[in-house]
Amino acid sequence: MNEEEMRQAVSVALERVKDEDTDLLRFDVSERSITHRLGMYLQEAVRDAWDVDVEYNRIGGDETKEVPEELLTSGSQGRVVPDVIIHRRGSMEHNILVVEAKKSGNSDGGDRQKIRAYQQHLDYDYGLFVRFDTGQDFENPGYSCEWQTE
Repeated sequence: MNEEEMRQAVSVALERVKDEDTDLLRFDVSERSITHRLGMYLQEAVRDAWDVDVEYNRIGGDETKEVPEELLTSGSQGRVVPDVIIHRRGSMEHNILVVEAKKSGNSDGGDRQKIRAYQQHLDYDYGLFVRFDTGQDFENPGYSCEWQTE
């Protein structure tokens, strides 16, 4: 998957969350519910060529995903669980995209720093921070994105 295809898949998936899951944003449901829907739409966009997983915490199959603790501000002791990833399960050679998402009322909790750590230590090609407009900030359904490249 090249960068243009990946960005197109993400754009389509985010628009579907905005258009088809407006209630999730308006009702300010849990972040996991929103990222689950994003993951579903991403999987449809990339079809069978790639795996899309929400909160996937393994490298290969056996090891837990970890990055150096000093790169994190969340106190997670190096163990990390990305919100959404596009990859090939069981392979470290095909980590395409890591996504961290937040609802508009929440601080980023060091997510941008986590994305950089994922890219540096877990070899993700691209990183994306998404903030969804939810709850009281919900005037019009929407989101904002920040792409991170190494």
